[in-house]
Amino acid sequence: MKRRKKRLAFLQPILYILIGMAVFFAIVYAGEYLIPGGKKNTVAPDDTGFLSTGQTSSAISGDSTVEVVLYFTDEDFTGLVAEKRLIEKHHNMLESVLQELLRGPKLSSHYNPLPESTRLNGVFTESGIVYVDLSHEMKDGQSGGTTQELLSIFSIVDTLTSLPDVKRIKILIDGKEETTLCGHIDISEPLERDEKLIAEIQ
Repeated sequence: MKRRKKRLAFLQPILYILIGMAVFFAIVYAGEYLIPGGKKNTVAPDDTGFLSTGQTSSAISGDSTVEVVLYFTDEDFTGLVAEKRLIEKHHNMLESVLQELLRGPKLSSHYNPLPESTRLNGVFTESGIVYVDLSHEMKDGQSGGTTQELLSIFSIVDTLTSLPDVKRIKILIDGKEETTLCGHIDISEPLERDEKLIAEIQ
């Protein structure tokens, strides 16, 4: 009898320790993984595609698109006309906007001044200047006239400078600097927005 009592006395502290540990882990689990109301706390992706700690899916719903302004030309090639368009947010908005510009206008009265088959090789920012690297079709596809050359260049410049904090654009062809596309407009230096070419906004 005495031996049994001694054994129970020895096991009792161990039992208390095990119960205490179970309670502790239950509290930690509830505090870390649950929010008020008993729902599991979720982490949802932000607009860059990465996870933002503490955000739920409802916190970012409805914020996945942004309105941008794209500049094309009218049917007479007398100036630039603008189309407002909703596009998906992306971690590289410069690239997204340029790809949308290359797809062309949605309005039948608007035309794309960029030569057909022009591709975007890349876009990057350095020392406050946005460098746009286009394929050789941007140069080879020029008709030879001053107007098309002017409008194709400023279709890009005015589109990108409609974005926040974008002021100057440098156009490259297949990664190389060019003096001009077909002999009329100097692109050897960064270009700034020219609103005199803009005729209307849709």
